[in-house]
Amino acid sequence: MTPTERVEEIAFDPDRTVADRAQSIAEYFSAQGDEGPEQAAVCLLETTDEAVAEYVAEYLELVPDAREAKTRAAERLRGAGPLVRSAARLVPWLPESVTDAFTDDYLAAPDPESPLSSVIFNIGVYHPDRLRRYADRLGTPLHQLSLLSGAPDGQADSLLHDWHKTHDREDLIALALIRTPHAADLIASVRDEVDTPEEWEWLMPLAGRLPDTGTPAGFPPAFMGFVTDRGASPHTMGGRYAQEVPLCVRCGAPADRLLTLSTDDLPYTLSGDPSFFWFSCDCDEVDILYVQFTAEGTRAYYQPQGPSAEMSRVVPGERSMTLEPHPNQLGVSRPAVTGRSRHQVGGLPRWPSPETHPLCPGCGNFMPFLAAVDSGPTPFGPMGFAGSLFGFWCDRCSISATRTQT
Repeated sequence: MTPTERVEEIAFDPDRTVADRAQSIAEYFSAQGDEGPEQAAVCLLETTDEAVAEYVAEYLELVPDAREAKTRAAERLRGAGPLVRSAARLVPWLPESVTDAFTDDYLAAPDPESPLSSVIFNIGVYHPDRLRRYADRLGTPLHQLSLLSGAPDGQADSLLHDWHKTHDREDLIALALIRTPHAADLIASVRDEVDTPEEWEWLMPLAGRLPDTGTPAGFPPAFMGFVTDRGASPHTMGGRYAQEVPLCVRCGAPADRLLTLSTDDLPYTLSGDPSFFWFSCDCDEVDILYVQFTAEGTRAYYQPQGPSAEMSRVVPGERSMTLEPHPNQLGVSRPAVTGRSRHQVGGLPRWPSPETHPLCPGCGNFMPFLAAVDSGPTPFGPMGFAGSLFGFWCDRCSISATRTQT
């Protein structure tokens, strides 16, 4: 049985749910090791079924690198009618010549309802500068919103002018999502004009600066993160954590290690290796976990603490996170869809809805964003939590905060 035949067998199995099919296909290709991405690309070259193309492209979206295979598959999908929709998942790895070709195809007959519209949407998310000159021809507010990231100063000035006339909060959100120094300056200028201090305290970090110190709200540069097998990267996911961890107040279950970042493998100046934790129990007791790292061990704030579990349930087994530079270094202006937004280290958070950064329990300052892990599928099985988890790090106090949002 060829890989395409096996994938079609899974995709057409009436006894599986859509989520089960997607997960099984991802696990099938993952089991092929280094050959998985190439076999997936061949499948995309051969299939004529939209569902199969979507399942296979979703797997390719979950794995790092493989640019040549992903580009070859995207070029074939470009001429495959309705199947072109699946090329949207491959946009982060495509060269400019290919994304420009997709853009030319769309602009020849702009139609927001066409399958090609999904590709254009993701080009806006990852490469807004490639689309900005065509903004008036793209057709929908969905496309326009992705182009806020890095928008010119004149557009930022116009949004502030509109807000002063109407006091429509959406104008300030759009201004913050431009995320340029000029846009951040404009958000800073309205501190005493917004309705409440709390509103400004989430608008300012959305624009890229912490509201109390004015320092960056995240750690540049930004990376896309991928769940990979144990040892593939020095950044550890899951597995048993050697020191004590927070315990659930209600059931006593230990929090699992979500991610430990290796400072030596990052371009940031950090005092230690930040770790982030979350519960896999169903108690829903907290929406944020704080842990401090000291020479004597860990300290959980506001929670009891105890030994880690032998096996992680938040992450499917002991894995690692492999990083690649994010194509959009300013920060994506489209809100995240939990379960589909993937993972990130550094840069600015892509919130499902704007949120205030947590206050450090050590020094009392707002904490900069460092990592986000989504609950979507992985090549090794599903994550053991819902929504997305956002990690923040106070380097002065060596304290991590993990916050959930669904």
